[in-house]
Amino acid sequence: MSSNIATNDVFKELCLMLRIHRDKDYLIELFARKGWDVSRAKIYSWSKKAGGVTRDFRPMPERALRDFIDALKEERLVEE
Repeated sequence: MSSNIATNDVFKELCLMLRIHRDKDYLIELFARKGWDVSRAKIYSWSKKAGGVTRDFRPMPERALRDFIDALKEERLVEE
């Protein structure tokens, strides 16, 4: 049996650990560097916990999470 962590949960935890969760403009900029056109509303919906009953939840595409992590590496906020 395989268990996976939802992309939304990983995204939210990374933002919290790096203390960038409140700086939506910075998050938008990181995504833009990787070609993603995201809004504050999209970041909000991607930050919602997966599996719960949350009206604003939208699943974060795996590619978006991978690009976000790549942008964090470029910013030297995380290491390889």
